[in-house]
Amino acid sequence: MIDHHISHCLRLIESMLRFIRADKWQKLSTFESEYEQTFMRLKAEVTAGDMDNAALQAMVHLDQQHRRLQRLVSQKLKETADKLSAVEGASKRLNSSSQVASTLS
Repeated sequence: MIDHHISHCLRLIESMLRFIRADKWQKLSTFESEYEQTFMRLKAEVTAGDMDNAALQAMVHLDQQHRRLQRLVSQKLKETADKLSAVEGASKRLNSSSQVASTLS
């Protein structure tokens, strides 16, 4: 069962990466929630078991991959915020120009 949880977590991380790279954020929270639940079950089974070294290494690997995923999400959100800020600035300049043009007319 531990191997199943590890495989499932890896598949979820891969799916989340695909959705992030494709800018399809709708399902991300669902996958994130499922990942957290599966990882907690994995952690409980490993803790209750004989602390298999391979399982512990797999958990460390999963944790590293998940942190990488979180950094990617943060980076994408920052890029989106920067783009939004640039668009808002351009919109304000356009509105100011329109107001000046209306006043001059």
